[in-house]
Amino acid sequence: MNVSALVAGWPFAVLLMLSARCANSTPLCGIVIAKDDRSKLFVLERDGIAYPIQIDVATMVCGVDGYPLFLEDVRVGDHVQIVQ
Repeated sequence: MNVSALVAGWPFAVLLMLSARCANSTPLCGIVIAKDDRSKLFVLERDGIAYPIQIDVATMVCGVDGYPLFLEDVRVGDHVQIVQ
């Protein structure tokens, strides 16, 4: 086995794993219209409907490009995908 090929490919394997995790669940996409840092509550707007979402350990927040985001980096007005 070519160890250098394995080592060179490991970052991409992590990205594929993250993509697969986002693909297995139905993400809720929308624009963050409210955010409470203390209670970790987001309110997303999608198609004119507001969805309050409680963020916990199992919740993944992804940006438009599919990369995971830290909760501190999410701002009101950002377009995100939330997979619970």
